[in-house]
Amino acid sequence: MSTTATEYAAVSKYRFGAPVLTDDGEEGTLDSLIVDPATRAITGFRVRFGRFSRETLALPITIIRHATPGRIELHASRDELRHDQAKMVSATLLNQGTQVVAGGKSAGKLVQVTVNRETHVLRHLVVERGLGAEWLVSAGGNTAIEGKRITVQSASNAASPSLTPYRPDEEIHEELRAAIYDYPRLRVDLPGIGIHVIDGVLWLQGHVSSDLNKRLVQDQLVNIRGLSELHNDLIADTDLANAVAMALAKDARTTRERIGVYPMLGTINLRGRVHSESARAAAYEIARSVPGVRDVENALVIDPNAEVIPVLAGVTNQEDRVPGGN
Repeated sequence: MSTTATEYAAVSKYRFGAPVLTDDGEEGTLDSLIVDPATRAITGFRVRFGRFSRETLALPITIIRHATPGRIELHASRDELRHDQAKMVSATLLNQGTQVVAGGKSAGKLVQVTVNRETHVLRHLVVERGLGAEWLVSAGGNTAIEGKRITVQSASNAASPSLTPYRPDEEIHEELRAAIYDYPRLRVDLPGIGIHVIDGVLWLQGHVSSDLNKRLVQDQLVNIRGLSELHNDLIADTDLANAVAMALAKDARTTRERIGVYPMLGTINLRGRVHSESARAAAYEIARSVPGVRDVENALVIDPNAEVIPVLAGVTNQEDRVPGGN
């Protein structure tokens, strides 16, 4: 599986033939996309209205409110669309007749594209290769658009771009969650794991209890059908606790305080006794500022006479004293 650094960003998806809905309830279908070959950015689209009238309007991409493979929502009425379409100048079109060539070989006909929601630049292409089979092609390499063809060359040393079986993001997401849940050791960590899938690219974000579990999660998911990249950005509680403890030890306001650090899926529990309210507030501030900390529960008790190191602090803040202590 590839682990190249694909950008994580919000996307829009356009599937040819998908319904297009106007603000006043009119429904058309997506006919084609207008693309700037130089920048690989989608600048507009064409929508076809009516089964019999066959009215086709060319519109700017900025008029789209939301775009998924299942539907495209516009923030304009049909009358407003007629006004806006006069401003568009059609250029190169992408549609179901567009051929995709990857590594010098035909990959199939284009059926869907994914673009960066902010820049509208192409990210992924979905092609049909016959018998209804659909495959993903990354458009992040050396991609050229000319006429009715998109040519994609690998950005790496590979002979040609790899093709990944296309599966909807939601379908892959459910299988990923099930795979984690089915492993008993990882089940308790599932609430802290963020799963983000975009066209076969998976980002794991959030927290797990240990570095071992971080590796086990990846091992459980790496062979899921339809994944082309996996980026494991999970943070282990053990690493986070060490980072917080180190930050507290280095800060002059807390270096001599008796503070226990207890992590739970990104939430840091501070327990023990400190000498002053200012030290208690400083401990919270320091812990909260450590990268990766999701929240801080400050259960520190103010005790001007605090001397005992909290080896094992309970939820009642009654510490287990150091062996041999009073």
